Amino acid sequence: MTRLEPGFASPLAAQACFRALLTAFGAPGRIVALPHVVEPPAGLSPAAAAVLLTLADPATGVALPAQAAARDWLAFHTGAPLAAPADAAFCVAAARPALASLRQGSEEVPEDGATLILDVPALDAGRRCRLAGPGLAAPVTVPLPVDGAFVAEWRAQMRRAPCGIDVLLCAGHRVIALPRSLSIEEA
Repeated sequence: MTRLEPGFASPLAAQACFRALLTAFGAPGRIVALPHVVEPPAGLSPAAAAVLLTLADPATGVALPAQAAARDWLAFHTGAPLAAPADAAFCVAAARPALASLRQGSEEVPEDGATLILDVPALDAGRRCRLAGPGLAAPVTVPLPVDGAFVAEWRAQMRRAPCGIDVLLCAGHRVIALPRSLSIEEA
């Protein structure tokens, strides 16, 4: 019998994590620590596991890495069904898929674009990027753990606005949110 790791200890923990995610999306590029992070199953970082516990539900398809422990854990705690990356509301990955390969939404329902939950080694190092857009009073330059191809794909996504995907970069117990409305350029 497979042992499942526990989820949040209380609804208050889920609420605190939701509030932290709102803070992250409201301040793009800022590193935000997630409170009440859980012990994840194999294949998920603590931050990615907390994000899924907070946002996934039986109506949101989730694409996961191949580990069975993560699939069983997610199904038990959220009831979220598994989905192919192209169809998922949430796509968890350690290696970045092409942004265009994920669900983009449509002009009628742009909010149907996916959220990519990308596990990275660290959040405070990487390519220097200039961020501008909603949530930022003025453009900021921050290091992001992304490559040049990501920046180019992001620029292409911006041409299809308001369609596109949101990205949560996760490392340990911390996240950086990159909402689809954000402009990202190499600094």
